[in-house]
Amino acid sequence: MATRKLTTTERATLMHPAAGAVREESRYLAIRWMSSISQQDKQQLLQSLGLVLVKSTNARPALKVNQTDGLAWVEAQSGDTISQAVLEQLENSAAVAWVAFGMRSQSGSAAESVFAINPTRFYLKENVLKRAGGLAPLASNLKVDTQRPSRLPGWVAVTVDNASTAKGNTALTAAAQARASFKTLTASSVDDAVKFENIPLFSPTCGTQRCEVPTEEFTPNDPLFAQQWGLQRIGIPRAWEITRGSPGITVAVIDEGVELGHHDLLLHPQSWNASSDIPDGSPVGDHGTACAGIIGARFDNNQGIAGVAAGVKIMAIATATWADVDIAESLYFAADNGARVISMSFGVYADWNFWDFDLVRDALQYAYDKGLVLVAASGNEDQPLSRFPGSDARTLCVGGSNRSDERKRSGDSSSESWWGACYGADVDVVAPCLEIPTTDRFGTDGYSTDDYTLGFNGTSSATPHVAGLAALILSLNPSFSNVQVRHLIEKTCDKISPALYVYAHLPSKPSGVWNEEVGYGRINAERALLAACALIPTNNAADVAQPCSGCGGDCLQKTPTACRAPAPVPWLPHERCMYFYETRMFDQLMHSQQRLQIRVTYRHALCLQGRQQGGLLYTTTLLPGEEIRIHEYDRYRRVRSASERVSVHTSFRQVLSSLSQTRSSMDANTYTHILNDIRTHADTSVSAGGGLAGFFGAPKFSGEFGVDTETSLASGASVQTSFEQFNRFAVTASQAIEAERSLTISTFEDEEHRTATSRILKNTNHCHAVTYYVRRVNELYSASSYIEAVEWRIGKEMPWRFADDLDDDTGKEISRFLSHAPTVGEMAQGKRLLTLPTDGTLYEAELAHCSSCDPMQEAAEHIRLERERATARKACLENELLELEIQRRKSLLQAGQGSVPLELQAWSYTDAPCVFADTQNSG
Repeated sequence: MATRKLTTTERATLMHPAAGAVREESRYLAIRWMSSISQQDKQQLLQSLGLVLVKSTNARPALKVNQTDGLAWVEAQSGDTISQAVLEQLENSAAVAWVAFGMRSQSGSAAESVFAINPTRFYLKENVLKRAGGLAPLASNLKVDTQRPSRLPGWVAVTVDNASTAKGNTALTAAAQARASFKTLTASSVDDAVKFENIPLFSPTCGTQRCEVPTEEFTPNDPLFAQQWGLQRIGIPRAWEITRGSPGITVAVIDEGVELGHHDLLLHPQSWNASSDIPDGSPVGDHGTACAGIIGARFDNNQGIAGVAAGVKIMAIATATWADVDIAESLYFAADNGARVISMSFGVYADWNFWDFDLVRDALQYAYDKGLVLVAASGNEDQPLSRFPGSDARTLCVGGSNRSDERKRSGDSSSESWWGACYGADVDVVAPCLEIPTTDRFGTDGYSTDDYTLGFNGTSSATPHVAGLAALILSLNPSFSNVQVRHLIEKTCDKISPALYVYAHLPSKPSGVWNEEVGYGRINAERALLAACALIPTNNAADVAQPCSGCGGDCLQKTPTACRAPAPVPWLPHERCMYFYETRMFDQLMHSQQRLQIRVTYRHALCLQGRQQGGLLYTTTLLPGEEIRIHEYDRYRRVRSASERVSVHTSFRQVLSSLSQTRSSMDANTYTHILNDIRTHADTSVSAGGGLAGFFGAPKFSGEFGVDTETSLASGASVQTSFEQFNRFAVTASQAIEAERSLTISTFEDEEHRTATSRILKNTNHCHAVTYYVRRVNELYSASSYIEAVEWRIGKEMPWRFADDLDDDTGKEISRFLSHAPTVGEMAQGKRLLTLPTDGTLYEAELAHCSSCDPMQEAAEHIRLERERATARKACLENELLELEIQRRKSLLQAGQGSVPLELQAWSYTDAPCVFADTQNSG
């Protein structure tokens, strides 16, 4: 098809189903990136063309620009319109899949209503296309997208070959020609036969743009449940006694994808990218992983956080563009692939006029008809109007509550007073929505540099709380309908701040009293599950994932009060680090035939992040009144065989150094020889010959630094290469220590440490025998490598000089060699923590089981307790009687009767309980 270049005044127009007449404008440009392009390459391309990313304004901090890994909204740095030359350079770049100008309604000027249309693809109604005889009568550059099976029933995806915004060959122009052809070929109306992918300038996610990390102390990767105030507030700890979530229940998270390899998430085997139509729900932004963690982070695994429904599966569905077609496809995908709940922490307003809402409503109806519970955010604009799809009647619309159990509003007393949760007629319930700890993307891609973030906020964080509760209810009884689940959540809400909010019955709100600020109130997980228990018929017990007992009133089986676990092991501070220094030397031949030596010094660090409960060592049972002395820092396991005792204990540092020194030869005999030699010396004298030295301080060496000579500066000097090798050695050393700990057995000989770590376990109850688990406790370390120094010298007689210390004669040639070397300050970090057995075995005791009690002894124990209760009651009543007597004497004194003697009746156990005779002075 012939194409022509468009001038800045010749821009495409369109009659949009929601926005009316819209027109391209050249201020904003949407760029769809190729998936293999790095962030650095993207930034360099934009800088070279004078383009900058569009940013949110201070006037609307709650609106976040739709920037993802796969999409960028840009504008000219000068503020002018984007030129035709810039447009052509972008389209010719290998980094760019396509570009599209923004579209704006001709009757409006708000930036919220700006959107772009995917220029490479549009959709034709299937029945119209059949009546027209297919694509053959249309332009030759149109093809049915057979590689992309459409997720929109009744529509056919059509691609535009060689699509180009600069040349005017786009989905807009191709669709216009198709409409004209259809009117000629068919007699029926074809006005609604075409749909586009409408991509918003502002992200539908409910972000606040000013999320701040809480100021309290934070230790990465230690259990963060103590900081999950939202779970405490909605009663999750007690709800977990009823059910913790079944893996048979799946929650779909429609968002910017989820970190599929996250160790704290249980992922559904199927995921989807609705923008690329590939089975890969990997993150294209940060938002989705955070939402997924609140719903289903693994429970009780000594890592990070706990999710509301920790046992359920997460179905990751990603969109890189937030197009309306993506949202519709995502809903269809979730409904067709086994999801029971859909969490949607996003939304747009109808007056933004860019989404084709009917397209999404059809998908919502499809999912609703298949029984899915639809949960969506209200928004963070602090106005009495909710975003779509939260405003849709088929969804459970979620607002936000703060720590004061009030609606999160602008100007409140919270740490984030600059934003407020939306409210009004569509809000059904509220949930905690600020300072929420949750899972994060790996490395530097997420909200923080760790696998977790503490500051997730907005109704985006409230929504997954409710989605998780819906999953818990379905885990309890998968046969519940979406209507039943919604009714259970709504009717069991806590009516928060009753002095502030007036709750009333309304005909349109069937689940109880309601208020426009907080809906039915803040969700209460325990009450919702107890109400669900009451609905489960006894003949349906086999269908219940985790049936509860006593469902007539209380689903909880309380732990006997006599069973008490000992205090936990004290934890060490996380700032402690081990440092290992390594040097590598690289020889280069200069033009003058002189030998140039370049020396790169690396500093490897293993920093303690916390401790982790390890495997079971043994169990011990204490009878009533029995006690036992244990050592929490006992160096060796106890066994009966004296022949297995070993007196020498290898440290982690010694093993790691031995592995490093033998890394070139990989000779087992050499490793054994070096390790045995190291065992006889102190750690500070460990040789640096393997490239590691200077533990817990600066490197120490005499003469040559014990370096490795590498052949390639470009390949062997990078900090990432050195880090990966060090990390492998550290993991291997950890495994070797673990194996040795399982064999090294002896008694504890160091009396000083024996005394310091000794503790006594005593079973103080009179009836139950108590069994304790004794476990190993491991330390968790994060690994990193850092370029400490880059130096050079010519020949072995010259002193070493730093990389920036160059003279005029040979400086240019040396500088050319040094350009291949890393720079000081470069750093590499691992995404996984290293589990390190401690130098000796740590014990941690915990309660395992409470035995049954002898009936006669149990009866005697009850009698003893009743007698103690009677004694306490007697003292209480005597105090009350004395107080009454004092009041009587005061009354007599005020009446002028003078001093009155105090007379109290004597008490006896033979009297009736809690009954005493009146005295003559009782008044």
